[in-house]
Parts: sequence; structure tokens; C-alpha cells
Amino acid sequence: MKPYFEEAGITIFHGDCREVLGMYSGFIVTDPPYGIDHPTDYRARGRGALAECADYPRVAGDAEPFEPSFLLDRPCVLFGANYFADRLPPSSGWLVWDKMRPHGLDQATAELAWSNFVKGVRVFRYLWNGMIRDGNEALEHPTQKPVALMKWILALKWTPAGRVIDPFMGAGSTLIAAKDMGREAVGIELEERYCEIAARRLSQSAMQFGTQNESRD
Repeated sequence: MKPYFEEAGITIFHGDCREVLGMYSGFIVTDPPYGIDHPTDYRARGRGALAECADYPRVAGDAEPFEPSFLLDRPCVLFGANYFADRLPPSSGWLVWDKMRPHGLDQATAELAWSNFVKGVRVFRYLWNGMIRDGNEALEHPTQKPVALMKWILALKWTPAGRVIDPFMGAGSTLIAAKDMGREAVGIELEERYCEIAARRLSQSAMQFGTQNESRD
């Protein structure tokens, strides 16, 4: 399969991740479809009355239960795993992203990620509440994760060295974090519109060498 984008150790493929994963060694950091058919028409459902927002196409594959077994032969971080925990081995290594939202909202105030290499529960606090959020990232995907969150994961002392693979890349936050930290990364995405967005975001990101967790492949 020909890469959609390739530059400075970062590669994007447009297609099914099952057709690409066998081509590369590396560990997984990803935010897969949870199987909850999450509504992504934020503006149409009235969230725009509180803060600026947009409507997005539904997340590909989210209408069906997610089966993670094809990823589990590698070190993994899987976001949304509380929705498919019955299909995962027990683990003490859960990551908590505290979005620092008011608890009175009808939206989640945190997100969980399962890991088979992190030791113990770890918490990352980063404000992410509609237009009220840390950083200056534009929102271009309905379940977009901040680059700062992905950098935190890549910098954990238990995180393996080497290539990072995100088989459900979305808007490319994992790849941008890897690039900024001087790490090799592969992203795979079924929706071409997000491949284009991720490639644009990567082209705007300046690589910074000599970071704590640079690639040692």
C-alpha cells in the first residue's frame, strides 16, 4: 500500500489498519471507535448555544462493537476502553485524562485509556471544554485528543522506545506529538478527509530534536 503522506519519519496511510499493521513493528497509542455510535452533530443538538462548535460526520466503525484483540500482541494504549473492557485482559495501567470540566455538565469530565505497559493508574490534567481549553489547537475531529496529552503518554517512563503506531489516527494528534519529540510514527485512517487534515497539521508542526523520549530504533 502506498503512503498517503511521508516526511521526516512520519508516515500516513489511508485505508484499513488491518492491512497496514503487519508492515511495521512498534507500539500502539490510539483512540479507536468505541462502538457507541456517538452523535457528532454537536451544533445541531444545541451545544453551540453554550460555546462555538461544529457538526462532523459520524466516526467510521463506531456503530459496531469494537473488538481490540488484533492489537493486543503489542504494547498498547487504547482510549475509550471502558466501553469494551470486557474484551480486554485485566490491567492496573489505566490512564485518566481529567478534562477539568464542571461536574454539572452532561458530558464526561474525564476519559480513560487502558494500557498493558503502564504501571498503576496515572492522571493527566488538561482543560478541554468546548472553546474553553488549554493550548491553541483548532478542533477538526469530533473526538480529537490534544497533542499535549499524547506527548505526556510518549514521555511516560514505561512507554517503549521506537516507532509509535496510531491505527485510528483521526486528525493526527499522536503523530504530531511523535514528530515534535523526534520519534518515528505511523498513522492509519479510514476516512481520507482526516488524512488530509493530519498531513496539513503535520506540515505546520516544527520538529524538535533532543527531547527526553526521542526514537531509538
